[in-house]
Amino acid sequence: MMNILLLSCSTGEGHNHCAKAVRQALEAMGHHTDFFDLMHLFGEPGPLSIESLLNRISTKTPGLFGLMYKAGEKVSALGVTSPVYLVNTNYGRRLSDLINEKGYDAVICSHLFPMETLTFIRRHYHINARCYGILSDYTCIPFLAETDMDGYFLPHELVRLECERAGIPSERLIVTGMPVAEAFRNGVTKPQARELLGIPARAKVYLIMTGGIGCGDAISLCDALMELPDEDAVICVLAGRNQELLDQLKTKYNGCGKVRPVSFTDQVDIYMRAADVLLSKAGGISSAEAAVVNVPIVHTMMIPGVETQNAAFFQKLGMSLVADSYEKAARFADRIVYDGKTGERMKRAQREHMPPDGAERIAAVVAGN
Repeated sequence: MMNILLLSCSTGEGHNHCAKAVRQALEAMGHHTDFFDLMHLFGEPGPLSIESLLNRISTKTPGLFGLMYKAGEKVSALGVTSPVYLVNTNYGRRLSDLINEKGYDAVICSHLFPMETLTFIRRHYHINARCYGILSDYTCIPFLAETDMDGYFLPHELVRLECERAGIPSERLIVTGMPVAEAFRNGVTKPQARELLGIPARAKVYLIMTGGIGCGDAISLCDALMELPDEDAVICVLAGRNQELLDQLKTKYNGCGKVRPVSFTDQVDIYMRAADVLLSKAGGISSAEAAVVNVPIVHTMMIPGVETQNAAFFQKLGMSLVADSYEKAARFADRIVYDGKTGERMKRAQREHMPPDGAERIAAVVAGN
């Protein structure tokens, strides 16, 4: 039995989902695991922490996040030490001590930040644990190439080529597919999901997802969907942890049976299974989860940067449609709901390009099976 540490960071809920899916697979094999958010491991971060700042920028000024991402790409291309690395060295000594005290055999990171911390540790301290990183987006993100992991788990063969061009040694790149939790692979049927959620069986269900921190103008998207001539429509809006967005939705659509605002929920898989179409920002993990559930996707409300690249990847392989306006997103969703061929083509592409067992593949590599 191995003793394995999984590290994430709550700049978006997807990174946590990613780590927990691998944890689930490892524990099913009989291994012991611990899971921690690096930003919270050694005390709660303050309101000016990098996690809080990034989440605030993502929800309030996504355009600024896009500019930061572009700047990151340029700095990363220069090959100089990044400020991201320097910030994350602060956890080095304490994390090194924890890994040695607990006797971990391996450390798996689902976020760049702990990968940077482990890189610092490997340069300045001594740990016996093997170190792995999971790329939870469909592109080689800035600064990944400055990290030093024993292996990098990639979601698709096409992403391997990007990582090689960035300078990551090819022998460390392992294509496994994205890790997705069991609930998204084997869950209830669509009728059962609707019964659990209290949604009429005959309804046309439009699911809007804003991510764990609640990004994007979901109200404008709701308004565009409300313009569709569909009396049987039910629009479920998952607002994540964004209480302000949830309150705005409840105020505007109070008494409107079509729009159902939903606070942060652990039933995302059930909502996906109940839906006829998903309209969502393009998080790498959430998009993979939707593709494994096999629900047609319209990518919209993307945060500029990695999410626009995720959306482009999915669109290129026929696994989603990408809309650059709320009106276009509504038209695409309407086409999917009422033109069965469009949705079926997308679902075939998802089944072809989205392996459901990424978590098990990662667990097998880490365990040496």
